[in-house]
Amino acid sequence: MMHDFLIELVAYITPFTETVGTAVVAWGCIQGLAMLVRRGWCAIMRQPLQGALRDIRIAIGEKMALGLDFFLAGDIIQTIVVPSKDTLTILGGIVVIRTVMAYFLAKEIEKSA
Repeated sequence: MMHDFLIELVAYITPFTETVGTAVVAWGCIQGLAMLVRRGWCAIMRQPLQGALRDIRIAIGEKMALGLDFFLAGDIIQTIVVPSKDTLTILGGIVVIRTVMAYFLAKEIEKSA
């Protein structure tokens, strides 16, 4: 009875957390694109450039890392309730991607400091 309730609850929680993750990644892409367009506009108008490319990469990378955290949370919740080889493989892939991104993002921030 309780297990069935958890499975139904996870059916709602997982898509919600993945939607939040998608929204965060989209936010980072939109913000990065806006920063890039602003920088390009300054170059066209021969004004001092606003924001370094490194700042744009960091802004996008931070949002991507946060979005991946939401994907990871959703997959962990789903894997705990309904473990399968597919969910464990996806979970492992997200953990690897998230770890690599966090490492290089930290290096980029360290370089710019």
